[in-house]
Amino acid sequence: MDNILICGYGISGRAAARLAASLGRPVILADEHTSLEMRAAADALKKEHSGIQVFFNCQPGQILPPCSAVIVSPGLRRESKLYQAAKKALVPGGLWISELEFALRNAHCPFVSITGTNGKTTTTELTTALLRANGINAASAGNIGSALSECVLEAEKQQIGFLVIETSSFQLENIARFPDCPAAILNLASDHIDRHGSLEEYARTKFKVFAGNLPPEQRIMNSNLRPWLERFLPGTAVTTFSAADPNADFTLQDQRICFRNRPVFDCAKARIRGVHNAENMMAALALLRAVKGEEALYQESTAAALAAFESSPHRMEVFARQDGITYVNDSKATNPHAVNAAVKEFARGRNLLLILGGLDKGMDFSELEISFPHIKKAFLIGSCRETLFSELSGKVKCAFSGDFSLAVRDACAAAAPGDVVMLSPATASMDMFKNYAERGNEFKRLVREYIRKGGRG
Repeated sequence: MDNILICGYGISGRAAARLAASLGRPVILADEHTSLEMRAAADALKKEHSGIQVFFNCQPGQILPPCSAVIVSPGLRRESKLYQAAKKALVPGGLWISELEFALRNAHCPFVSITGTNGKTTTTELTTALLRANGINAASAGNIGSALSECVLEAEKQQIGFLVIETSSFQLENIARFPDCPAAILNLASDHIDRHGSLEEYARTKFKVFAGNLPPEQRIMNSNLRPWLERFLPGTAVTTFSAADPNADFTLQDQRICFRNRPVFDCAKARIRGVHNAENMMAALALLRAVKGEEALYQESTAAALAAFESSPHRMEVFARQDGITYVNDSKATNPHAVNAAVKEFARGRNLLLILGGLDKGMDFSELEISFPHIKKAFLIGSCRETLFSELSGKVKCAFSGDFSLAVRDACAAAAPGDVVMLSPATASMDMFKNYAERGNEFKRLVREYIRKGGRG
């Protein structure tokens, strides 16, 4: 019995199915939902490979064929009916594995891993850019763009020589032991507590990337994470970075990133700004050092790549300025820690018209308190607007908005020269949108329409 059950047929599940089928394994596709897109992808796989079984729109009590391995997509929750059906289908001694781990087990090229609450995508893209600038044919993968299984297939065709993997807590959750590779933990803050149960369990999941037999230069983290390190891996030697701690290995001194007091890069030359991005650059440089050695830090190509780098949309994206008002799309800020970073970057006194709210993940919104002095008014939306109101009421002027479009219109109408209208929601998007990108694009569309109509909404 060599069946592999693909549990969840989204982006990760489809990539895992293609990888499993390419290995010659009989594949079972299962999902709680169904769509024309899913059916088309399954039909295409059937045409290329035999032995594909499909169980979409799984209902309570669904019985799935026995299987020797289950590959779990990161979005699947343990309490779901599909998760429980998959548990029953797995034969004794069978393998329960995440899509990420399945891909890593079948990767035949080197890789590094990046995790943390915020900054993962930027640091992943930065690291990829630095490796390419130093002669390595690298690609970003994992929780960014293509699923890791898809990139493993591309690497098999020799189109990719090195993988830089953005790794989420959902992907790490089902991994028993993370493979040995250079790994960075950027930061930890309240996020996905509804999934993991507590901040400690969330942190424990993140620290799985350090559990292997790694030398100090391959374990990279913000120095403020030492209490967590001592809790989970006491006595472990690491490489540290920090914009605030002068005793870290990578530090920020007079706007220069330094490695053990030797200047590496002048942040004034970078297109990405802010302390958070300085730390993202430090983490990427530390990963470059782990792969290519210390001298790679001081190559002209390294400095040129850092200077040229531009972050992806939806994170502190200034996309419009009109009549002295700045408009910022920060839809990717899906937790309070990320919002605080954006507020710190754009605040000039109490000048922020902030759109907050969406789908709560059990987070601690009291962390937003340090941003309160800079919020001129908050416009609350989404399923957790009442929770946010209870936290902000009496401390920040705020208003409930009937829907997303009204929130954007009202925020724009309340702005005066010198103000910033910013979508930085501190929450997930799935109560109103497919993902944070769709939310950000809609925000930009609505703002541009407001400006085009001369502020008439």
